[in-house]
Amino acid sequence: MNDPLPTDLFLTKGLEYVLVLGFLAALVLFWQLLLAKRPTPAGTAQPEGPFARTLSGWFGFPLERFYHPGHAWVRPDADGLVTVGLDDFAQKVVGPAEQIALPKVGARLQQGHRMSRLSVGPKGVDVQAPLDGEIVERNDVLAEHPELMSDDPYGRGWLFRVRPSRLDANFEQLLQGGAARAWMDSLEDSLRRRMSPSFGLLMQDGGVPVSGIARVLAGDEWDELASELLSS
Repeated sequence: MNDPLPTDLFLTKGLEYVLVLGFLAALVLFWQLLLAKRPTPAGTAQPEGPFARTLSGWFGFPLERFYHPGHAWVRPDADGLVTVGLDDFAQKVVGPAEQIALPKVGARLQQGHRMSRLSVGPKGVDVQAPLDGEIVERNDVLAEHPELMSDDPYGRGWLFRVRPSRLDANFEQLLQGGAARAWMDSLEDSLRRRMSPSFGLLMQDGGVPVSGIARVLAGDEWDELASELLSS
């Protein structure tokens, strides 16, 4: 009488194939989930929550943005326009602005020149344009709700959209990724040295500076200090 071993062998091999296929399916699913969590390249839609993605020490900033030394950020969009706003460093230095003066639609920007003014009471500070181009849309909601700039600087607090005229040349003066992180870290180190011995007065729970650093450090002369810090 023949041994039934071959039938058992086929059953065993069949189970092995099912297990292997199941493992491969799980591996594909895991890889898809991993890819979904990778950072989105510049020029595509970005998450717009407060301080999206990245926190470097005291100041939040998304690595996908491009940053001008005057503390404006640039996000290239899929339609060829760019969105412009002010970074978290600017918000924490000035604090919640009571008013912001924005250029009109159709106005032209020049990189490194004044693009808007943040005011608190009778004083204010100018901020520099991060690129050359024509303003095609501005965030008029800020006229009624300027607090959005400090509450959500990389999302609802955007300033305007621009049709760039020299984007490639302008990018040479902008920072992104690791260079932006190193720049922000150096600014934090400089600010720490300037704060002492008032350091304790400037910190919230968790060791993050209060909004309005310049006002705490310089009092009535806060606008001069803020102008200096925002040009660094």
